[in-house]
Amino acid sequence: MSENPTENRLAELGEAAHQDLNKVLGTALGVAREQLETNGVFLPFAIGLEPDGDAEGELRLLAVQPDEDETDPEADVDAEAMMDDLVTLLIGQRENFVAVALVSDVTLLQEEADAVHALAEHSLGGAVAIIQPYSSPATEGGEWTFEDPAPEPAELRIWA
Repeated sequence: MSENPTENRLAELGEAAHQDLNKVLGTALGVAREQLETNGVFLPFAIGLEPDGDAEGELRLLAVQPDEDETDPEADVDAEAMMDDLVTLLIGQRENFVAVALVSDVTLLQEEADAVHALAEHSLGGAVAIIQPYSSPATEGGEWTFEDPAPEPAELRIWA
């Protein structure tokens, strides 16, 4: 395992590392989808894959508490600050994980659409990001629509 990779070496990773990335990404998208379908919203979170004696590893859900604006309790949550806090948390605990995924709800300005954004990183120096646009139900009790995930360029944040 590389101590401190500095560039995205996704193409150099072996099959096991790609499976680790797929595992955290798949889990992350599933959790985000479940939260949207249940609550209509989700706050930024992370999924971490711990190394384990067996081939599977164990997944962990990580979250941070949003800062509250005491002068305005109705103020929107600062999701960007929460993502920064998650990155700081994961950097401090990165020796406990072989792969992580950072997940947030984003707005695609050109498409005027909401989307799930997930950035997955492996401790060996590879990163991949995906974006999955979605639409809320047109009527109460209707179904959420999730488009196919699409890849995006990614940079290392945890193992940078």
